[in-house]
Amino acid sequence: MVDVSGTVVVAVLTRSPSSGGKTRLFQALGRSPDPDLLRALFLDTLDAAELPGAARVVCHTPPGASEEMRAQVPDDVALLPQRTGDLGQRMQSVFDDLFALGAASVILIGSDLPALPRAALTAARDALIAKPAAIVIGPSRDGGYFLVGATSAAAPAAMLAAGGWGGPDVFARALSAAKRECHEVVLLPEESDVDTVEDLRRTATRPDGGIRTRAWARRHLGAIL
Repeated sequence: MVDVSGTVVVAVLTRSPSSGGKTRLFQALGRSPDPDLLRALFLDTLDAAELPGAARVVCHTPPGASEEMRAQVPDDVALLPQRTGDLGQRMQSVFDDLFALGAASVILIGSDLPALPRAALTAARDALIAKPAAIVIGPSRDGGYFLVGATSAAAPAAMLAAGGWGGPDVFARALSAAKRECHEVVLLPEESDVDTVEDLRRTATRPDGGIRTRAWARRHLGAIL
């Protein structure tokens, strides 16, 4: 059971490691999809998603992977199966479901942010407290965004419906859609998710965060680091 009534929720949107993902990254690496790397990215992100006073919820697909995910996460982390649909629809469903369960605010991130700084989540939480009608967006360096936060399910609906997933203008489209709906937008500093070999190399050479991801990269990619 997901009990988030009255709380700030940090929701991590993820696929189960056994179901694949990061196709372009593995193609660039010349490797078959490796669940160990996917698990490392997810678990490092989940560690980074710990925010004092907030609940962590793992929103997973496929919906039938609850047992696999439960075996990987701490007992205080709740699980919520994703609904079907494209990425924007699934993200919107997370907001719909968590607010229906009574969440005070929802900060949604992906599962490929192994070195996400605590300051990003703190800033998002504080912005939503100060400006509850606003939307918080964290742009990523590849033209997408790594975080979206709101205090209602309706607030991010237009930006999540803007589409363009995987393109270089995802953030620009989302920002434009949010402003067309007359929402105030609070922007966080840019961060990098792990989509490319260079992203992985950058994470692997950082002195902080992403301990599992760094270990995988050094074990498998030592020659290119």
